[in-house]
Amino acid sequence: MNSVLGAFGTAVIIATALSACASPAEPPAADSPAAETPTPAPTPTPSAVPAAKTYSVEDLSAIIGQLQDSQGRKLSVMASSDLAGTLEQTKALLSSVEVEPAECQTLAAASVVPTVDGAVMAMGQSIDAASGAVTALSLTAGLEKTALVAVADQGPQLEKCANMTMTAPGLAIAVSVTLVDGAGTVPDTVAYRTDTKLPDGTAQSLITAQTVQGAVLLTAVASGGSSEADAVSRAGALLDSAASQLK
Repeated sequence: MNSVLGAFGTAVIIATALSACASPAEPPAADSPAAETPTPAPTPTPSAVPAAKTYSVEDLSAIIGQLQDSQGRKLSVMASSDLAGTLEQTKALLSSVEVEPAECQTLAAASVVPTVDGAVMAMGQSIDAASGAVTALSLTAGLEKTALVAVADQGPQLEKCANMTMTAPGLAIAVSVTLVDGAGTVPDTVAYRTDTKLPDGTAQSLITAQTVQGAVLLTAVASGGSSEADAVSRAGALLDSAASQLK
């Protein structure tokens, strides 16, 4: 399974509502100073709440194309046709995978490939050949509000499924999930480390950080590099940069 795409899931929160306010009406002048009867102020009419901005694949790709990793390298934007093909291939592979505990099947499915039916998605990544560090970011727009709202509450589910076994024909992969702190400054960001271990002892660690800005799901992933703290910092920095472009 692709370790970068394996980090993308559909769990996010949405924050788009704007409150409206109105200035109170001034009371009319009284006919007589001795018998002043104030006239009730009319009930303010709330201003219409602007709809969340809609984004096309081209819009999201353009935003990703402006972003840089922590070393100043611009992200390489994946062509939408390549991304769609990779997601479909991963879905097909996932159909043959069983997860234990069984109640973690949904979480595992979301962590391997996102449910983006009816939504648009763009992805970019940066690879440092010298250190082996990989940093990637996806932006997904058009998801259902219920899917977006779930991200802030995914902590308990991640803790419940902290240890899983994913089994495909002839292969069993041990997966552990650990919540981490310090990934960026965007409010309500949820970040976690995913550790996978193959039967031959091969192990891999991946940091995932997710949040929402302007009804767009932001998912940053980082692996390799000098340390876990380095990976958390790289993922958080990408979230912060992308969120600033979506305000």
